[in-house]
Amino acid sequence: MKRLLLLILASLIVLSACSPKKTYLSPLELEEEKEQVKKVIEDYHRASEDKNFGKVVETLADEVIFFGTDSSEVIKTFADFKKAIEKQWQDYDKIDYGELRDVSIQMDEGATLATIIYGVNSDFIRGEETYNYYLRIARILKKKNNKWLIVSGIVGIVRPDAPYQQNGSVE
Repeated sequence: MKRLLLLILASLIVLSACSPKKTYLSPLELEEEKEQVKKVIEDYHRASEDKNFGKVVETLADEVIFFGTDSSEVIKTFADFKKAIEKQWQDYDKIDYGELRDVSIQMDEGATLATIIYGVNSDFIRGEETYNYYLRIARILKKKNNKWLIVSGIVGIVRPDAPYQQNGSVE
């Protein structure tokens, strides 16, 4: 009986020593990770401005889901994403994104999953006309192979001057 108990105790010690330990980052390390998340978003914007689909894809995870500015715009596949972004690039000659504003990044203690919510001024240029929008954007990113990648997102256009109808929709 003593041998069995000793064997069980030894097995538990060996198994606990071999199990991966959760690592928690220091506040400074978490801030560095948050800067990396912010850089991925900025890289996504630059690639979109340059109409460089290859560079856009470098910021995305293997599977993505995006919700656009209207209820019918739900993107669940890369084919849908490519079609939507190419349509956007065809509709406008140029898109310029400003600096990220009102940035809030939340991250787990191990820096494997992050959410970023921010606002950004954007100019959509078509011919001689420029349309300025303030966008509110939320993204979820996960870390894979030591690299932050966008897995999902939602975009809203702020329309402060638009009156609301009684049913809650914007005119």
